[in-house]
Amino acid sequence: MEAGTRAAGSGAAEPDGGAGSGPPPQAPGPAPSAFEPLLYVHVVISATLTGIVLLLYLVVFSTGMRLLWENDFVSAHRWAFPLVCLPSSLVIGLLVKYLHAPTAMTESLTDSLAGDTSRIEWRRFPVSAAQALISLFSGAALGPEGGLGLLASQIATWYGHVFRLAPAQRARLVYASVASAYNGILQNPLFAGVLGVELSDKVTGRAVLAANLIGGAVGYAVFGWMFHMVDAPNVAGLLGLEPLEDVGLVDALLIVVASLLGVVLAAVSAVLFKVVERAFARFRDEVVRAIVAGAIFSVAGVIAPVLMFSGETQVHSLVEDPAHYGAALLLLLGVAKLALLAVGFRSGFLGGAIFPTVFALVAVALAIDLVLPDGVAQEGVLVAGLMVGFMVVAFRTPFMVILLVAFMLEASMDHVALIVLAVAAVLIVSPLLERLVASRKAGSVATGEGVGDG
Repeated sequence: MEAGTRAAGSGAAEPDGGAGSGPPPQAPGPAPSAFEPLLYVHVVISATLTGIVLLLYLVVFSTGMRLLWENDFVSAHRWAFPLVCLPSSLVIGLLVKYLHAPTAMTESLTDSLAGDTSRIEWRRFPVSAAQALISLFSGAALGPEGGLGLLASQIATWYGHVFRLAPAQRARLVYASVASAYNGILQNPLFAGVLGVELSDKVTGRAVLAANLIGGAVGYAVFGWMFHMVDAPNVAGLLGLEPLEDVGLVDALLIVVASLLGVVLAAVSAVLFKVVERAFARFRDEVVRAIVAGAIFSVAGVIAPVLMFSGETQVHSLVEDPAHYGAALLLLLGVAKLALLAVGFRSGFLGGAIFPTVFALVAVALAIDLVLPDGVAQEGVLVAGLMVGFMVVAFRTPFMVILLVAFMLEASMDHVALIVLAVAAVLIVSPLLERLVASRKAGSVATGEGVGDG
């Protein structure tokens, strides 16, 4: 996934490495009234093929992670982290420099579902798969969901090329296959449908919705049938938090406050991405840039292994015993995870932002819970609020955020009601914050111009 998506141009979080200009223009699509039953046979086949291929990809991923990282030697010796991370970083740099491998600097989840599907290069699938796998094998703080949308779109484009489908028809195959990938890995049959509708314009969204829903259902079924083969994260109830009890007014107030803190964290993340981007811009050579990032990951892995990888496994150690870390260290871990995510994205690695971001937000939520008096807050309320605030700013897709947060927390209806309230609070406050940011930028520009003129 992390899910993650390109930030909007307001200067909020940028977990997917976009330039803040929004997704590229839509490719032309068919009229919503077109009746093409044969096309949907292709949709089913393409989505099924995508699900099977990406499951095999995840098998390779999980096997490689076990061989490289889940062995007694590496587990017992933190200093061994650079022995895997640095060579992997070197390979990543070589792939980017000489084979023009894709990176998270330009690709995002929103590009997969709202980008120009006419520009997808299916012949680059081997390079894309290698780049995504090696980025994960390096131990970088990136999620496995990152490359799935790109790989799915390339599979669909290849299928359309083989069967000589019209460009407009191939676009619907891409929407279906990307939905197959995301719904499969998240094991949620509705995720990509909601995301696609929120990202697409009204005409295009209606034209591709059927393909999107069919592809998502196919991916959900294929992954559900074969998931036992893959050691992939089970997103439903991923965090293992206790269910909410006796939801009341205090919880409603806390989740609104937490959601606003999530917006602040999104702004912090944006600053981290800008700082890291400027720092890595000094390294013109792609290989040098990747090795520098590998060195940073290596040091972080030696000092605090819990910060590394995607975070969906490591977050359990935080949830099980937050007092072991303490509030200050949890807060530091949360900010450090966001910084490492920025390093991965801005240095040429390819991965997702959803799982690392969730790790960071959980760490901050647990820190807040430790500071508050006992019994005042429920962990699920704080975590949900922070996730909502951060993700609504980063994704700009509020209904998808509601669905994703509720699914990850296995929320009850009362919990969902709180999540909806938090989303509403963020949507109300966001325009005010955007105006403040815009006015400050305008003031800075004006001040700069005045100095320059003098």
